[in-house]
Amino acid sequence: MKTKIWLTEGLSSQRNIIQSVNDFSHNGGREITIYASHRHERNEILSVAHFSLIEPQDESQRLAFITAIVKEHGIDVIHAGRNGRWFETHRQAIEALGVALTTGAISVDTIDLADDKVAFAQFMESKGLPVVPSLRVSTVGELKQLLASTPFEAPCIKPVKGIYGMGFWRFDDTVSPMTVFNYPERRRVNTEQYIAACEAARSFEPQVVMPYLPGPEYSVDMLVDHGNVLAAVGRRKEDALQYLENTGDAWALAQACAQAMNADGLVNVQTRNDASGKPLLLEINMRPSGGIGYTRHSGVNLAGLYAAFKLGQLTADEVQALARSSFSPAVVRSVTDVVAYDHVLANKLNTGV
Repeated sequence: MKTKIWLTEGLSSQRNIIQSVNDFSHNGGREITIYASHRHERNEILSVAHFSLIEPQDESQRLAFITAIVKEHGIDVIHAGRNGRWFETHRQAIEALGVALTTGAISVDTIDLADDKVAFAQFMESKGLPVVPSLRVSTVGELKQLLASTPFEAPCIKPVKGIYGMGFWRFDDTVSPMTVFNYPERRRVNTEQYIAACEAARSFEPQVVMPYLPGPEYSVDMLVDHGNVLAAVGRRKEDALQYLENTGDAWALAQACAQAMNADGLVNVQTRNDASGKPLLLEINMRPSGGIGYTRHSGVNLAGLYAAFKLGQLTADEVQALARSSFSPAVVRSVTDVVAYDHVLANKLNTGV
């Protein structure tokens, strides 16, 4: 029986994923051994796994490191977190070791498509799925010209490539130039101020201009097997509260998006409602979201289901049945918390690689 899963360096949810797999294993009486790794000494993450590893800083050493660990410890499944594209480009070499690899996708092209918000929007349109209108600007001149005759009543802007909403701003000429400094969380900026900052910069990163949508925003976390959605939990975001759902137009649209992208693994799709209440696709993340741990409050343990499925301990039908029977609507709110940090990892493996 396959029991060993390796969760490589992820983004903000790696600790929650490890804890979720642990809980699923303990509560269900399933044998799952978790290996976790990170480039940095993130002991608060690595300490909750059975075994921990420090990844090489140099990307060129990564494949040799993976090869040595898989051979020495008999790893069955590798989940790529932060470096999904690198893992996908090395899929053949990694799977030749006899290990199953999850990157969120099954091709580099799909990962690149998801990372380009304008190309993603165009692809969704070609599939007949409703998506937020997105216009690419590659120079400051193009931006100025577009904003002078924008087809959007309330335009906003963000980088073509980026995560966590970094670089997102709403153009609002009624706000003071100091708003961007005093209240950055409002995400509002004076148009002239934004243009002046772009002109003062030495380079211009491609941006996407789109209309601002009133919302609410939905974030749908899913377990997908080669485009087949096995489990999905939606989070409807309204102010500080998030409502966990497994029905509705946004929930269904997110699944159609994952299917169109042939997603594979733990992925996340975000939508936002327009003024008529119709959900439009914003983006897909070919990786777990930062809030995947919130979905546990619905009774559905997506990370646990993923681990058991990839290890062959659950079939696709069993995962779907468990996700349906376990779900219960819930309302959650994020709170600030801290954990004790131990400078010594008792579970650290000395690899010598």
